[in-house]
Amino acid sequence: MALLLSACGYHLRGALQLPEAMKKIYVSGASAELSAAIAYTFRSASGELVATPAEAGMILNVIKEDYQRRTISLSNEGYSNEYELIYRLTFDLLDKNGDELVTKQTVESSKSYYNEQSSDTLISKDNEEAMLREELYTQAVRSVVERARAALKKAMP
Repeated sequence: MALLLSACGYHLRGALQLPEAMKKIYVSGASAELSAAIAYTFRSASGELVATPAEAGMILNVIKEDYQRRTISLSNEGYSNEYELIYRLTFDLLDKNGDELVTKQTVESSKSYYNEQSSDTLISKDNEEAMLREELYTQAVRSVVERARAALKKAMP
């Protein structure tokens, strides 16, 4: 059954399809967290994060990364109990020849979560925030891929 489904072009919902030019990507200026998210996302989509620009079909140049955590609401005692996590990535994309494909753009992703202040939940809430942060990086990577796909489609005659 799996063989039949893969042969007909069936893909799981949410599965990322990389354009051929993005199968090998070089990343410049990214944080360790973003680099890990890119590597994971590309591996799961049969892509590869390469070590040099010469090996790449596309170059992601990270101009700026910004991560913020803001308080959304307070408890009756004045403690923060709901937060919003915001991640912004400013980047440009170059093709394998070094020509600009996507001019400086910014993508933003955000998540909010409830954080009841008690000693019982402190560690679990820290873990929840770490997982949400990873999701923000993954969302940003997917947005970059979608913008690259649109730019490649526009560049094709």
